[in-house]
Amino acid sequence: MKYDVVEKYLDNQKSKIVEVYDFASKKVKYTSSLKGMKIRKYRGDEEVVRSFILAKLVNELGYKTKDIEIEKEYDIGRPKVNKPRIDVVVKDPKGDPFLFMELKSASEYDIDKDEIIEKQLYNLASQEIGMGNSVKYLVLLTADTIGDAIVEKCMIIDYQKYSSFSSWVKSREYVDTLPERYGKPQKIPFIKSGKKDLDTSFSHQQLDNLRKNLHNVLWGGGGTDDNDIFSSLVNIILAKIQDESEKKSGEKYDFQIFSYKNGESFDSNEVLFERINGLYRRALKQRMNIVDDAKVNKSYVIDENKFSLNKLKYTISELERFSFVDGKNSLSGKDILGDFFEGIIRDGFKQSKGQFFTHINIVKFLLWGLQLDKLAINKINNELELPFLIDPSAGSGTFLIEYMRFITENVKRRFKDKIEDTRDVEDMYANWFLPDHRENKWASKYIYGVEINFNLGTATKVNMILHGDGSTNIFVKDGLSPFNLYNKETAPNFLKQYDNDPLYNNKKVNNQFDCIISNPPFSVNLDNDTKKNVKKEFIFGSKKNSENLFIERWYQLLKPKGRFGVVLPDSVFDTTENKYIRLFIYKYFNVKAVVSLPQLAFQPYTSTKTSLLFAQKKEKQEICEWNKLWSHYTGEYSKLKTRVENLIKVYVDGKSRSKYPSIKNLSKQEDINILTRLIVDFDLEKFETPEDYIAKYRDEIDKTLKIDNDTKDLFGRVNTWWVFSQVAKDLDQNILMIELENLGYKRTTRGEKIMPNDLYRTNENGDIIVDDGKLETALDHLRGIVWQ
Repeated sequence: MKYDVVEKYLDNQKSKIVEVYDFASKKVKYTSSLKGMKIRKYRGDEEVVRSFILAKLVNELGYKTKDIEIEKEYDIGRPKVNKPRIDVVVKDPKGDPFLFMELKSASEYDIDKDEIIEKQLYNLASQEIGMGNSVKYLVLLTADTIGDAIVEKCMIIDYQKYSSFSSWVKSREYVDTLPERYGKPQKIPFIKSGKKDLDTSFSHQQLDNLRKNLHNVLWGGGGTDDNDIFSSLVNIILAKIQDESEKKSGEKYDFQIFSYKNGESFDSNEVLFERINGLYRRALKQRMNIVDDAKVNKSYVIDENKFSLNKLKYTISELERFSFVDGKNSLSGKDILGDFFEGIIRDGFKQSKGQFFTHINIVKFLLWGLQLDKLAINKINNELELPFLIDPSAGSGTFLIEYMRFITENVKRRFKDKIEDTRDVEDMYANWFLPDHRENKWASKYIYGVEINFNLGTATKVNMILHGDGSTNIFVKDGLSPFNLYNKETAPNFLKQYDNDPLYNNKKVNNQFDCIISNPPFSVNLDNDTKKNVKKEFIFGSKKNSENLFIERWYQLLKPKGRFGVVLPDSVFDTTENKYIRLFIYKYFNVKAVVSLPQLAFQPYTSTKTSLLFAQKKEKQEICEWNKLWSHYTGEYSKLKTRVENLIKVYVDGKSRSKYPSIKNLSKQEDINILTRLIVDFDLEKFETPEDYIAKYRDEIDKTLKIDNDTKDLFGRVNTWWVFSQVAKDLDQNILMIELENLGYKRTTRGEKIMPNDLYRTNENGDIIVDDGKLETALDHLRGIVWQ
């Protein structure tokens, strides 16, 4: 609160109810005609609020000083040194309390409001009733400064209508505008660009208090699954975003509780539900890319069996005054609403199998490790573009939001000096990053996300909007769906573009994205529709591991030379079952690095051991070169296999060499050369006879002669490990291998503990340090990788 603004207001008092005011020095003195104890010392802004509201009551609203009492004490229970007090009582001509007021500073207003209303207003009002007085209105009030204006916020409860806290809680009805001299309090509606518009300036503390209040009321009491409550709240916030986005200047917002008949009646639960549900359904079509009218018409903002209409009304009453669209440049920073919503996700969504949120340290490491800062600057300077990014298993949107932050921060601030100053670049820059309160405009074109879980998909959309947008291309859909099913009402839609790829079994590919960062679901059972689709759209569609299908999807999505940084279970890298997908990776990607994470990376949600894979999609000629080498060594293997099988028949079974044309004219030395060529993976001892080689290495020979039937569709009827070992020698990829012990955190069911960080280094401001010549952390080494 700006003290000088309040003091300026008090300078213009007609009736000097506040005689002395120097808020910076904590001095205030009220007129002696005011009843109640005098204020000698105070702390915080609550007394500033009282000074303002007393002056307003007398000078603007017409109440008389003699009818106002402050700090009225009550005797409750045993004698106490500090007796309970009410901040302000405005009495009517009969001497009964008309306005029974509890005041709070702006930072404390949203903290435990239910407890304040019950224990400080209702409990003390009952003392007045016990003394034979009649209380009319209970008031919880604060005031704050916005620019040079003073704005009050209050809840006014009709005590004669709701004489107990328990009766009020059932409806939570209140009005919010103090009445002029003993008049009827009103609830003035919120109107876009009107006298009473939504609040766009608020602090982290205010929203954090709001989040805690919502959590206490909505999640309190049990009886409903946590994720049902979470999904209901997300849907409600989506409806609010829709309301703010579609209203024209001068129109009343729909996302509010209306009062009628001078505040005597309010929206019924049913009327309010229908109005909010209309907003929600429009949001499904316009913001969630759901174009099926039948599906939309069957959708409801809440399930009344899991989230009561009373809770809906309470939630709207708590959220209605805040702007969730224009509140991003509020007092405490651009991501204030995003932080608010991420707190709701963190506290309200309970993770289950396959839904393990990635820690922010790992997300940042992937972004910097992929060198997306360099890629972005290069594309701006040379193509007037930014990198197109997609996460086809987006979860709650963490990767997408961090990418949005990453690009804006690095292009607009950290590395702005690397942006060329040509007219074309300047025009592009202004269109994407200016004005400051719309600095993420670029994200609406370049960020895509897909999430099959409807609750998380909706949360991703909301999360993106509250962080400054980029929500245009979020699809609540299976990330493995055919490309023709990714529908949305507005163009462009780069996800729906596809063509057949002759180098990929003529399957459909998208080829539109520069980068992918993702943490796909591990070993999740696919639904029947997905199983049908993937069998047609994927080479390995009949395989069961969901993470491997996403690896194929990454190939389908990326442009040639597109890059990915992803989280994968270690089973992808080291089990026989997953050999086929490792071969797929080597065929279609240039692997840059594998970073092994410690067991604690995703605890306490799962103890699955994971690694990070960094790779780049090959260009056409590289895949053709692989195919050429693979074909060459497949042919060699087939010849070797036939010859070795025949040699075993000769040397072990005693068959005549003349029966086998492939070895009929070979010498024993040539037999030895064939055997040692087959057993390429061993440092072989030197023997003089083929019999000795066969006897010593028979197990290895038999293993190498075994055909891999599970990979035959893509790699032929060969021993894939033998052929791959030959191809790998010729291509000789240089892969950075890193094993980490510390990630900067350790999560437990009780919270998170800060730990040493082997991922990256930070400066005193918390910024990640890159490219300073030091090689101390994993990121330092990754920044040395050369990407095409």
